[in-house]
Amino acid sequence: MSYDAVIVDNDGVLTKPTPTNVHRAAVRAAFSEFGVEPTTEGVDGVVHGSLTHVRRVCEVHGVDYEEFWPRHEANAAAAQAAAIERGEKTLYDDVSALVDLDRTLALVSNNQHETVETILEAFELDGLFEVAYGRDPTVEGYRNRKPSPHYLERAIDELDAERVLYVGDSNVDVLAASRAGADSAFVRRPHREDYRLAGDPTYEVQSLADVASFC
Repeated sequence: MSYDAVIVDNDGVLTKPTPTNVHRAAVRAAFSEFGVEPTTEGVDGVVHGSLTHVRRVCEVHGVDYEEFWPRHEANAAAAQAAAIERGEKTLYDDVSALVDLDRTLALVSNNQHETVETILEAFELDGLFEVAYGRDPTVEGYRNRKPSPHYLERAIDELDAERVLYVGDSNVDVLAASRAGADSAFVRRPHREDYRLAGDPTYEVQSLADVASFC
């Protein structure tokens, strides 16, 4: 099928996933701004949990979660920028396949918008995507993460595209694409070798070169 636009996820698609220790350090740094030293369980509750988990962890430590969250987002963006500088968060080699793809390209990520901007600049991808969205550094921005189609729909509207393919590496990507009326391509990266899909993507591929071959 010929698509008007190809929209890609970031983590696990363009860049390798951020190491968990980087996320944990960001959580600890955010709590430290409130004079709090969270437990390991609390840190992992923020890293891996839902907004409900974040709220509960903040309540345990006497911190207003709506005040905490913007500080977390700022620290997470800074921590990931440092990880890029150290070479801990890198680009997949097959991203080069997108350069020659004769389609409108966009980027929609669950990561912070500031992190998306850092990645585009650090890896010189600024001119590759017509639209790029990460989540806003607010509680509402966190609520609007995939599988909500919120940011994907914003990108599609801005591109004025009708036939859209969204490329991701998770169930939330496949579901968000479906909710936004887009086709989906699931990239089974090495970190997803044993990953179980809850639904059927339009395509399952091994690399971005495969995506380029049918677009």
